[in-house]
Amino acid sequence: MKRIAERIESNKRRLEQSALMMFTQDTQVDPRRRFSFVPCMAPFVMGFSDVNKYALRDESSEDPIQHLINVHSHEDDHHWGMYLKDLRTLGLNTQMDLNGALRLLWGDDRQKTRQTIYSLMGLIENTSPAVRMAVVEAIEATGDVAFTRFSALALEFEKATGETLCYFGALHKDLESGHAMGTEGIEAKLEEIVLSPDMEREALGLVDQVFELFHHMFDEWMAYAQRQQPGTGSVAVPSVRVRTINKTSNAA
Repeated sequence: MKRIAERIESNKRRLEQSALMMFTQDTQVDPRRRFSFVPCMAPFVMGFSDVNKYALRDESSEDPIQHLINVHSHEDDHHWGMYLKDLRTLGLNTQMDLNGALRLLWGDDRQKTRQTIYSLMGLIENTSPAVRMAVVEAIEATGDVAFTRFSALALEFEKATGETLCYFGALHKDLESGHAMGTEGIEAKLEEIVLSPDMEREALGLVDQVFELFHHMFDEWMAYAQRQQPGTGSVAVPSVRVRTINKTSNAA
């Protein structure tokens, strides 16, 4: 897994320079303003639980690597509860009718966020446990990049308001170690995994695809943050785009 680890580190350095990560570190901007992207994360945060339950996990497998993935998936599938709590703490749990919420979360402006979940499930499907572990490591690495910045911002928020954040704070950061969690000595176990040349090529390609998905998703979150009014906790709801359908076509 050495080449996989090297590729992950290279991708992490690039992700660290993304506009969203730089924005979260801009101390000239009020901490609450820097957290304004949080509502549009919802499809990813909630969907990631399903990635763990229905894509990564395979309780029927006797493969020792898959067992490590299963343990990790149980640890990682319930963090969304902390996210819901932080929405309230940040004042972003605004009242919104169901139509407004659906437009916010399933409108065109959330396309990349939703696509990240769908694509992760597709990448994982039909992979061997060893290759699947490379995908897990790539996902965890994106979390390490993001939550290192988020937890620092959460500390700024706490100093300014006296309120503690869970999902974005140290509590969650400590769980996002950058490696598959829940197993003692996981780093040593990962080093023992040997990939054939074909499996290594597959794994390297999947690692790159994981990071590309997160780049696009982070860009979408940054675009959302830029549309918010400074100093407010308002939630921007995208307008409905009406498409005219040619009645003579066969489109449904």
